[in-house]
Formats: sequence, C-alpha cells, structure tokens
Amino acid sequence: MGFSSPNWFWNLVCEIKTSFSPPALLLQFWQIEFSLGRKRTGKLSDRTLDLDLLLYEDLVLKGEILCLPHPRLHERAFVLGPLQELIPHEKHPILGVSISSLWEGLPEEEKRAVRILDKLC
Repeated sequence: MGFSSPNWFWNLVCEIKTSFSPPALLLQFWQIEFSLGRKRTGKLSDRTLDLDLLLYEDLVLKGEILCLPHPRLHERAFVLGPLQELIPHEKHPILGVSISSLWEGLPEEEKRAVRILDKLC
C-alpha cells in the first residue's frame, strides 16, 4: 500500500457517467476532497478522503498529474477487490487482462487482507 496506519479505512469503487474530461474530473475530485478537509502534504499518510480516477473507458494517458489507468491499479488488492465485483470482465487498457484475472493473480495473503462487504446500493 505504501504506508501503514493503525486506523481502519474504507476503499470503495464506483462507476459514473460524466461529461467531464479526465483532467476536469480529477479537478472535481480534488475540490470534493478539499471541501471535506483533505490537506495534500505530498507524503503518504492518513487522510480524510482520497478520490482516485482509476479508469476512464479504455483511455491510456501518461501525464505529470494524471495517468490512466491508475499506475498501481493492477498491484493493489484493496482496489482490485471491489473493482472486480463491479467490472470483473473489463480489461486493463494496457495489460489486456480482465480485472478478475488481475485479482486472481494477486498473492493470497494480500487478497485475504481485503474484506469484501455487501453492496452499498
């Protein structure tokens, strides 16, 4: 994950329809984070809210501020766990492998650390 914390936190994924471009959507995410007390310090630490843009259709983008798909999406059980429940058959735009296959390829120890809850809606 990149850092450790004694605090529990939620990792959720959702699929949305938007007319925003990826950079404009990321800016909207940052505005939401700021309005809810997020302070960007530049280091990995606990935060009130962290909104990430994981995928945007099958777009591949490598920029200074935004990379799509999220560059560590395929390595993170806490992202792939809920994502494979939402879009299991979607393929990673660079790797060409389904989200469920990426989940299955993770080490069992990492998958066990993710607790899948009932759907929220």
